[in-house]
Amino acid sequence: MEFRFANRGDRVATIDDVAKRAGVSKGTVSSVFSKKRPISRQVTERVLEVAKDLGYFPNHVARSLAIKKTMIAGLKMPISKDNTMSGFEIQLINGVIRECSKQGYRVLLDPLPEHDDPTQFSIDPVDGVIMLNPRRQDPRIVRYNQMGIPLVLIGRPDPEDPTVSFVDNDNTNLTLQVGAHLLENGHKSVLFLNAAADMTVASDRQLGLMQAFANSGQPADRVHVMNFSRKINSSATEYGYTALMNMYGQSAFTAVIADTDRVALGVLRAARELGVDVPGELSIIALSNDAILAQEVTPKLTSVELSAERLGAEAAQILIRKMNDMNIVQQSIIETKLIIRESCRRLS
Repeated sequence: MEFRFANRGDRVATIDDVAKRAGVSKGTVSSVFSKKRPISRQVTERVLEVAKDLGYFPNHVARSLAIKKTMIAGLKMPISKDNTMSGFEIQLINGVIRECSKQGYRVLLDPLPEHDDPTQFSIDPVDGVIMLNPRRQDPRIVRYNQMGIPLVLIGRPDPEDPTVSFVDNDNTNLTLQVGAHLLENGHKSVLFLNAAADMTVASDRQLGLMQAFANSGQPADRVHVMNFSRKINSSATEYGYTALMNMYGQSAFTAVIADTDRVALGVLRAARELGVDVPGELSIIALSNDAILAQEVTPKLTSVELSAERLGAEAAQILIRKMNDMNIVQQSIIETKLIIRESCRRLS
Protein backbone atom coordinates (compact mmCIF):
# COMPACT_ATOMS: atom_id res chain seq x y z
CA MET A 1 0.00 0.00 0.00
CA GLU A 2 1.37 3.46 -0.88
CA PHE A 3 0.50 6.89 0.41
CA ARG A 4 1.07 10.53 -0.45
CA PHE A 5 3.33 12.34 1.95
CA ALA A 6 4.02 15.82 3.24
CA ASN A 7 7.06 17.81 2.18
CA ARG A 8 9.79 18.31 4.72
CA GLY A 9 12.24 20.73 3.20
CA ASP A 10 13.02 19.52 -0.30
CA ARG A 11 12.38 15.89 0.51
CA VAL A 12 9.16 13.88 0.71
CA ALA A 13 8.95 11.48 3.63
CA THR A 14 8.01 7.91 2.74
CA ILE A 15 6.58 4.97 4.61
CA ASP A 16 10.05 3.40 4.40
CA ASP A 17 11.50 6.41 6.23
CA VAL A 18 8.98 6.07 9.04
CA ALA A 19 9.47 2.29 9.32
CA LYS A 20 13.26 2.60 9.37
CA ARG A 21 13.30 5.41 11.94
CA ALA A 22 10.73 3.66 14.18
CA GLY A 23 12.41 0.27 13.84
CA VAL A 24 9.31 -1.49 12.54
CA SER A 25 8.06 -2.93 9.25
CA LYS A 26 6.14 -0.98 6.60
CA GLY A 27 3.15 -3.21 7.35
CA THR A 28 3.22 -2.10 10.98
CA VAL A 29 3.28 1.57 9.96
CA SER A 30 0.36 0.96 7.61
CA SER A 31 -1.61 -0.83 10.35
CA VAL A 32 -1.04 2.01 12.82
CA PHE A 33 -2.82 4.39 10.45
CA SER A 34 -5.44 2.03 9.01
CA LYS A 35 -6.24 0.28 12.33
CA LYS A 36 -6.88 -2.91 10.38
CA ARG A 37 -5.01 -4.97 12.99
CA PRO A 38 -4.12 -4.20 16.61
CA ILE A 39 -0.73 -2.67 17.28
CA SER A 40 0.60 -2.20 20.81
CA ARG A 41 0.23 1.21 22.37
CA GLN A 42 4.00 1.59 22.75
CA VAL A 43 4.69 0.85 19.07
CA THR A 44 1.75 3.00 17.93
CA GLU A 45 2.99 5.99 19.90
CA ARG A 46 6.55 5.54 18.55
CA VAL A 47 5.33 5.32 14.93
CA LEU A 48 3.09 8.38 15.31
CA GLU A 49 5.89 10.39 16.89
CA VAL A 50 8.29 9.50 14.08
CA ALA A 51 5.64 10.27 11.44
CA LYS A 52 5.03 13.65 13.04
CA ASP A 53 8.75 14.42 13.14
CA LEU A 54 9.22 13.45 9.48
CA GLY A 55 6.06 15.23 8.32
CA TYR A 56 4.55 12.01 7.03
CA PHE A 57 0.78 11.56 6.69
CA PRO A 58 -1.37 8.96 4.93
CA ASN A 59 -3.34 9.93 1.85
CA HIS A 60 -6.83 8.49 2.14
CA VAL A 61 -7.42 8.60 -1.62
CA ALA A 62 -4.24 6.69 -2.38
CA ARG A 63 -5.06 4.10 0.23
CA SER A 64 -8.58 3.73 -1.16
CA LEU A 65 -7.22 3.07 -4.62
CA ALA A 66 -4.83 0.48 -3.24
CA ILE A 67 -7.40 -1.53 -1.30
CA LYS A 68 -10.35 -0.75 -3.63
CA LYS A 69 -12.34 0.69 -0.72
CA THR A 70 -12.99 4.24 0.43
CA MET A 71 -13.11 3.16 4.09
CA ILE A 72 -16.03 5.58 4.49
CA ALA A 73 -19.51 4.68 5.74
CA GLY A 74 -22.36 6.97 4.73
CA LEU A 75 -25.03 8.08 7.22
CA LYS A 76 -28.18 9.46 5.59
CA MET A 77 -29.88 11.42 8.36
CA PRO A 78 -31.86 14.53 7.36
CA ILE A 79 -31.96 17.16 10.12
CA SER A 80 -34.49 19.88 10.85
CA LYS A 81 -34.76 23.10 8.84
CA ASP A 82 -33.22 25.07 11.68
CA ASN A 83 -30.11 22.83 11.42
CA THR A 84 -30.26 21.69 15.04
CA MET A 85 -29.91 18.10 16.18
CA SER A 86 -31.95 16.41 18.86
CA GLY A 87 -30.43 14.38 21.66
CA PHE A 88 -31.64 11.24 19.88
CA GLU A 89 -29.80 12.20 16.68
CA ILE A 90 -26.58 13.08 18.50
CA GLN A 91 -26.63 9.81 20.45
CA LEU A 92 -27.31 7.83 17.27
CA ILE A 93 -24.39 9.48 15.47
CA ASN A 94 -22.15 8.73 18.45
CA GLY A 95 -23.05 5.05 18.20
CA VAL A 96 -22.32 4.93 14.46
CA ILE A 97 -19.00 6.77 14.77
CA ARG A 98 -17.83 4.67 17.71
CA GLU A 99 -18.29 1.37 15.89
CA CYS A 100 -17.02 2.59 12.52
CA SER A 101 -13.87 4.12 13.98
CA LYS A 102 -13.01 0.81 15.67
CA GLN A 103 -12.70 -0.69 12.18
CA GLY A 104 -10.89 2.28 10.63
CA TYR A 105 -13.96 3.69 8.85
CA ARG A 106 -14.74 7.37 8.59
CA VAL A 107 -18.39 8.46 8.65
CA LEU A 108 -19.87 10.78 6.03
CA LEU A 109 -23.03 12.47 7.32
CA ASP A 110 -25.54 13.49 4.65
CA PRO A 111 -28.24 15.76 6.19
CA LEU A 112 -30.05 16.61 2.92
CA PRO A 113 -33.77 15.74 2.83
CA GLU A 114 -33.65 13.41 -0.17
CA HIS A 115 -36.74 11.55 1.11
CA ASP A 116 -38.74 14.74 0.48
CA ASP A 117 -36.89 15.80 -2.68
CA PRO A 118 -35.74 12.92 -4.94
CA THR A 119 -33.38 15.31 -6.77
CA GLN A 120 -31.27 15.37 -3.58
CA PHE A 121 -30.46 11.65 -3.95
CA SER A 122 -26.72 11.28 -4.31
CA ILE A 123 -24.23 8.49 -4.81
CA ASP A 124 -21.49 9.32 -2.34
CA PRO A 125 -17.92 7.93 -2.28
CA VAL A 126 -18.75 5.39 0.42
CA ASP A 127 -18.47 1.64 0.87
CA GLY A 128 -21.92 1.34 2.43
CA VAL A 129 -24.83 3.36 3.76
CA ILE A 130 -26.86 3.61 6.95
CA MET A 131 -30.21 5.25 6.19
CA LEU A 132 -32.46 6.65 8.91
CA ASN A 133 -36.27 6.66 8.84
CA PRO A 134 -37.21 4.83 5.63
CA ARG A 135 -40.49 5.72 3.94
CA ARG A 136 -43.20 3.38 2.74
CA GLN A 137 -42.30 2.02 -0.70
CA ASP A 138 -38.97 3.85 -0.34
CA PRO A 139 -37.33 3.97 -3.81
CA ARG A 140 -33.90 4.55 -2.29
CA ILE A 141 -33.79 0.97 -1.01
CA VAL A 142 -34.24 -0.31 -4.56
CA ARG A 143 -31.60 2.09 -5.90
CA TYR A 144 -28.93 1.02 -3.44
CA ASN A 145 -29.71 -2.63 -4.16
CA GLN A 146 -29.42 -2.03 -7.92
CA MET A 147 -26.07 -0.29 -7.43
CA GLY A 148 -24.76 -3.07 -5.21
CA ILE A 149 -24.12 -0.68 -2.31
CA PRO A 150 -24.46 -2.30 1.14
CA LEU A 151 -27.40 -0.73 2.99
CA VAL A 152 -28.64 -0.90 6.58
CA LEU A 153 -31.81 0.88 7.65
CA ILE A 154 -32.58 2.39 11.03
CA GLY A 155 -36.31 1.74 10.88
CA ARG A 156 -38.00 -1.19 9.19
CA PRO A 157 -38.74 -1.31 5.45
CA ASP A 158 -42.35 -1.16 4.28
CA PRO A 159 -43.35 -3.49 2.79
CA GLU A 160 -41.39 -5.88 4.97
CA ASP A 161 -38.50 -7.46 3.13
CA PRO A 162 -36.47 -10.42 4.48
CA THR A 163 -33.53 -9.41 2.25
CA VAL A 164 -33.10 -5.92 3.79
CA SER A 165 -30.96 -5.39 6.88
CA PHE A 166 -32.30 -3.04 9.53
CA VAL A 167 -32.23 -2.04 13.18
CA ASP A 168 -35.38 -0.71 14.83
CA ASN A 169 -37.42 -0.43 18.00
CA ASP A 170 -40.64 -2.41 18.30
CA ASN A 171 -42.67 0.72 17.60
CA THR A 172 -46.05 -0.98 17.58
CA ASN A 173 -45.47 -2.47 21.03
CA LEU A 174 -44.01 0.84 22.22
CA THR A 175 -47.22 2.80 21.67
CA LEU A 176 -49.33 -0.16 22.77
CA GLN A 177 -47.62 0.13 26.16
CA VAL A 178 -47.84 3.94 26.23
CA GLY A 179 -51.52 3.82 25.34
CA ALA A 180 -52.19 1.15 27.97
CA HIS A 181 -50.40 3.28 30.59
CA LEU A 182 -52.55 6.30 29.79
CA LEU A 183 -55.77 4.27 29.77
CA GLU A 184 -54.89 2.65 33.09
CA ASN A 185 -54.47 6.17 34.50
CA GLY A 186 -57.90 7.29 33.35
CA HIS A 187 -57.02 9.02 30.06
CA LYS A 188 -59.66 7.99 27.51
CA SER A 189 -58.96 10.58 24.82
CA VAL A 190 -55.50 11.32 23.42
CA LEU A 191 -53.91 13.73 20.95
CA PHE A 192 -51.16 11.87 19.11
CA LEU A 193 -48.58 14.13 17.43
CA ASN A 194 -47.09 11.47 15.17
CA ALA A 195 -44.14 11.49 12.76
CA ALA A 196 -44.53 12.21 9.02
CA ALA A 197 -47.36 10.12 7.57
CA ASP A 198 -45.19 8.33 4.98
CA MET A 199 -42.65 7.06 7.54
CA THR A 200 -42.92 3.41 8.56
CA VAL A 201 -42.41 4.37 12.20
CA ALA A 202 -45.54 6.56 12.01
CA SER A 203 -47.81 3.76 10.79
CA ASP A 204 -46.35 1.28 13.31
CA ARG A 205 -46.87 3.64 16.23
CA GLN A 206 -50.39 4.59 15.19
CA LEU A 207 -51.26 0.89 14.91
CA GLY A 208 -49.97 0.20 18.43
CA LEU A 209 -51.92 3.09 19.96
CA MET A 210 -55.11 2.06 18.19
CA GLN A 211 -54.63 -1.50 19.47
CA ALA A 212 -54.31 -0.21 23.03
CA PHE A 213 -57.64 1.62 22.76
CA ALA A 214 -59.32 -1.35 21.05
CA ASN A 215 -58.06 -3.70 23.79
CA SER A 216 -59.70 -1.48 26.42
CA GLY A 217 -62.97 -1.20 24.51
CA GLN A 218 -62.51 2.49 23.72
CA PRO A 219 -63.67 3.79 20.32
CA ALA A 220 -61.02 4.66 17.74
CA ASP A 221 -62.23 8.25 17.47
CA ARG A 222 -60.87 8.90 20.97
CA VAL A 223 -57.41 9.00 19.34
CA HIS A 224 -56.81 12.27 17.48
CA VAL A 225 -53.83 11.80 15.16
CA MET A 226 -51.76 14.54 13.54
CA ASN A 227 -48.63 14.09 11.41
CA PHE A 228 -45.48 16.16 11.10
CA SER A 229 -44.93 17.83 7.72
CA ARG A 230 -41.53 19.15 6.75
CA LYS A 231 -43.21 21.45 4.22
CA ILE A 232 -45.51 22.99 6.85
CA ASN A 233 -43.55 22.73 10.08
CA SER A 234 -40.23 24.56 10.42
CA SER A 235 -39.10 22.36 13.33
CA ALA A 236 -40.31 19.66 15.69
CA THR A 237 -40.80 22.22 18.46
CA GLU A 238 -42.90 24.44 16.20
CA TYR A 239 -44.97 21.38 15.23
CA GLY A 240 -45.80 20.64 18.86
CA TYR A 241 -46.56 24.28 19.62
CA THR A 242 -48.91 24.93 16.69
CA ALA A 243 -50.62 21.56 17.06
CA LEU A 244 -51.69 22.22 20.63
CA MET A 245 -52.58 25.86 19.92
CA ASN A 246 -54.86 24.72 17.09
CA MET A 247 -56.33 21.62 18.73
CA TYR A 248 -56.84 22.53 22.38
CA GLY A 249 -60.49 23.22 22.95
CA GLN A 250 -61.40 21.88 19.51
CA SER A 251 -61.21 18.24 20.56
CA ALA A 252 -61.58 16.65 23.99
CA PHE A 253 -58.32 15.07 25.11
CA THR A 254 -56.53 14.83 28.45
CA ALA A 255 -53.15 13.64 27.23
CA VAL A 256 -50.70 14.32 24.41
CA ILE A 257 -48.29 11.75 23.00
CA ALA A 258 -45.47 13.62 21.27
CA ASP A 259 -43.34 12.01 18.55
CA THR A 260 -40.12 13.38 20.12
CA ASP A 261 -39.03 15.34 23.16
CA ARG A 262 -38.59 18.39 20.89
CA VAL A 263 -42.26 18.12 19.90
CA ALA A 264 -43.12 17.84 23.60
CA LEU A 265 -41.21 21.08 24.29
CA GLY A 266 -43.46 22.85 21.79
CA VAL A 267 -46.52 21.37 23.50
CA LEU A 268 -45.29 22.60 26.90
CA ARG A 269 -44.73 26.10 25.53
CA ALA A 270 -48.23 26.21 24.04
CA ALA A 271 -49.73 24.89 27.28
CA ARG A 272 -48.08 27.72 29.23
CA GLU A 273 -49.42 30.32 26.81
CA LEU A 274 -52.91 28.80 26.96
CA GLY A 275 -52.83 28.67 30.74
CA VAL A 276 -53.19 24.89 30.73
CA ASP A 277 -51.62 23.17 33.73
CA VAL A 278 -49.32 20.22 32.99
CA PRO A 279 -49.97 17.63 34.34
CA GLY A 280 -52.99 18.94 36.24
CA GLU A 281 -55.14 19.48 33.15
CA LEU A 282 -53.04 17.85 30.45
CA SER A 283 -50.56 14.97 30.58
CA ILE A 284 -47.64 14.68 28.12
CA ILE A 285 -45.51 11.71 27.07
CA ALA A 286 -42.60 12.01 24.61
CA LEU A 287 -41.61 9.04 22.44
CA SER A 288 -37.90 9.78 22.84
CA ASN A 289 -35.78 10.45 25.86
CA ASP A 290 -33.12 13.13 26.08
CA ALA A 291 -32.47 12.44 29.75
CA ILE A 292 -30.87 15.83 30.43
CA LEU A 293 -33.56 17.79 28.61
CA ALA A 294 -36.38 15.73 30.11
CA GLN A 295 -35.24 16.46 33.65
CA GLU A 296 -34.45 20.14 33.11
CA VAL A 297 -37.90 21.16 31.86
CA THR A 298 -40.79 21.81 34.24
CA PRO A 299 -42.50 19.50 34.83
CA LYS A 300 -39.95 16.75 34.24
CA LEU A 301 -40.91 14.96 31.04
CA THR A 302 -42.25 11.40 30.98
CA SER A 303 -40.45 9.80 28.04
CA VAL A 304 -39.69 6.58 26.20
CA GLU A 305 -36.05 5.51 26.11
CA LEU A 306 -35.27 4.33 22.55
CA SER A 307 -31.55 3.58 23.14
CA ALA A 308 -30.45 5.76 20.22
CA GLU A 309 -26.74 5.13 20.67
CA ARG A 310 -27.31 1.39 20.60
CA LEU A 311 -29.45 1.73 17.47
CA GLY A 312 -26.58 3.54 15.76
CA ALA A 313 -23.92 1.14 17.04
CA GLU A 314 -25.79 -2.00 15.92
CA ALA A 315 -26.55 -0.48 12.52
CA ALA A 316 -22.84 0.25 12.09
CA GLN A 317 -21.84 -3.26 13.19
CA ILE A 318 -24.22 -4.82 10.68
CA LEU A 319 -23.03 -2.50 7.92
CA ILE A 320 -19.38 -3.32 8.56
CA ARG A 321 -20.16 -7.02 8.28
CA LYS A 322 -22.24 -6.40 5.17
CA MET A 323 -19.47 -4.36 3.52
CA ASN A 324 -17.28 -7.44 3.86
CA ASP A 325 -19.99 -9.82 2.66
CA MET A 326 -22.97 -8.49 0.70
CA ASN A 327 -24.89 -11.71 1.36
CA ILE A 328 -25.20 -10.97 5.08
CA VAL A 329 -28.70 -9.95 6.17
CA GLN A 330 -29.48 -9.07 9.77
CA GLN A 331 -32.57 -7.56 11.36
CA SER A 332 -32.33 -6.40 14.96
CA ILE A 333 -34.96 -5.05 17.37
CA ILE A 334 -33.85 -2.82 20.27
CA GLU A 335 -36.03 -2.75 23.39
CA THR A 336 -37.63 0.44 24.71
CA LYS A 337 -38.55 1.58 28.22
CA LEU A 338 -41.15 4.02 29.51
CA ILE A 339 -39.52 6.47 31.94
CA ILE A 340 -42.14 7.85 34.34
CA ARG A 341 -41.48 11.42 35.47
CA GLU A 342 -43.77 14.34 36.31
CA SER A 343 -45.58 15.33 33.10
CA CYS A 344 -48.13 12.51 33.20
CA ARG A 345 -50.60 11.94 36.04
CA ARG A 346 -53.48 9.69 37.00
CA LEU A 347 -56.91 11.28 36.57
CA SER A 348 -59.04 11.28 39.71
